[in-house]
Amino acid sequence: MYTSNKISDGSPNPESRKLVPIVFQGDSRRALQGFPDGVKSDLGYALYQLQLGQAPPDQKPVQAIGPGVYELRESDARAWYRVLYVRREKVIQVLHCFEKRTNAIEQKDIETAKARLKRVLEAEREEKRNAKQSLRKR
Repeated sequence: MYTSNKISDGSPNPESRKLVPIVFQGDSRRALQGFPDGVKSDLGYALYQLQLGQAPPDQKPVQAIGPGVYELRESDARAWYRVLYVRREKVIQVLHCFEKRTNAIEQKDIETAKARLKRVLEAEREEKRNAKQSLRKR
């Protein structure tokens, strides 16, 4: 689905654009790398589109996990594959990657993503607190 779409940002050399970094939480990178090659390629391209500031064609909000959380979706003959992510200030946080065989996201996958989102938000708050404290010390 994704790889059939050409880059449409109008830039003559998209590689010259600064990419938003991606941070994989928990075992998300390893899970994504374990997906079948075609699925992995398509989801990787969708993440690249996000890095360029583009919206991939098959993303969907997942409000059960939290505000701003989306899923990238892909499938093959065997299963459906999902990448749950949230875009924060200057980074894309991949919370959870998994495969499923039913329409609904299993509760264990929701809980995993929620816990990882909570850690991301706590780390951001801590970083902001530390930045304020270091400014006060100057």
